[in-house]
Amino acid sequence: MKFLKNIHKLSGCQAAILTNQSAFGYQNKYHFQIYSEIFDLKTIFLPEHGLFAELQDQVSGDELSYLFGNMQIVNLYGKEESSLVPPRESFQNIDLVIIDIKDVGSRYYTFLTTAYYILEELSKLKKETGKAPVFLVIDSPNPIGTKVEGSPLQETYQSFVGVKTVLHRHGLTPGGLLSYYNETFQLNVDVVVVPVGVMHPKQIPSFQWVPPSPNIPTQNTCFVYPGMCLLEGTNLSEGRGTTKPFETFGAPFLVGKEKLELDKRMSTHQKGKFLLRNLRFLPTFHKYANEICEGYQLMVTKPKEFHSLYFVLYFLKQLGELFPNQFAYLQGVYEFRSDRPAIELLVGDSYLLDYLTGKHTDSELESYLSETESDWSKAIKPFRY
Repeated sequence: MKFLKNIHKLSGCQAAILTNQSAFGYQNKYHFQIYSEIFDLKTIFLPEHGLFAELQDQVSGDELSYLFGNMQIVNLYGKEESSLVPPRESFQNIDLVIIDIKDVGSRYYTFLTTAYYILEELSKLKKETGKAPVFLVIDSPNPIGTKVEGSPLQETYQSFVGVKTVLHRHGLTPGGLLSYYNETFQLNVDVVVVPVGVMHPKQIPSFQWVPPSPNIPTQNTCFVYPGMCLLEGTNLSEGRGTTKPFETFGAPFLVGKEKLELDKRMSTHQKGKFLLRNLRFLPTFHKYANEICEGYQLMVTKPKEFHSLYFVLYFLKQLGELFPNQFAYLQGVYEFRSDRPAIELLVGDSYLLDYLTGKHTDSELESYLSETESDWSKAIKPFRY
């Protein structure tokens, strides 16, 4: 692992780390074990789902406990929104904050939002005291490559599942996205990105997969997640409780002539880029637990051409037209926010939300996405590693 030659220069520093089981591989060890041999590792910051991805989504990690010598465990996904921000005392006597955790390429995925909150706190600390720990990002490939999808998240919709200005599928590595935050938001933290490998810009990486969270079981899941995560804001099952979450989806009410019409409409959308396999499934937990659902398995046949976000936006629009009395967007608390429905926080753009209610045509949506994706691709050129 070439990056070890670089980080050995910091040997002996007092360090904290944000990590989980996805940072695994060198010498068949978890990377925090390696760092504990190089640094004086004081603190492990726990992201959502826990250190070993033990917990389902939106489940507090307050009850988790681990024994790693004298290391302090700081849970950054508790029962209150305030738990998402690291306490100031967790940086006391710390020289270095290490970020070594895999991302899946979508802005909803919370690990890099947690890293961003750490970055913000270091920025405040530096402004107040004149100094702050170095922010060291152990970079890793984006599992779905450099392709981008979507539109910038508008500030009014910013939440734990979306940082302002970022597209739904951002096309950056963890180091690239965190460097973008640091420069764009003028945080002025000392960010050091250590790449672990070089990849051709159009290459989709292939590597041994350690699930970063319970419902991203395979690399294939990542290709559909930029769109399918929107189902979390609806009364459709996104496949939690099955072996193919986000690839399997549906609901008990998808039946009758309306379902046949839905099948027909979806058969012409992005033709040749995916297959929809009709099926029935029985979630073992989460939405419709132990209840038969009618739905689909989404099988992407051309991942470099398939647009997951457009697929789901189009799909939801059809559901609104064909199942107006059964299909619904969920209300209530979602990722600590109760002032806006989950679908608004996930979509994050008033133009896209208007599309869902029929205020824009499909061709207008395509043009809009083409423009926003082009603008984003230009903006992030300096942050591609």
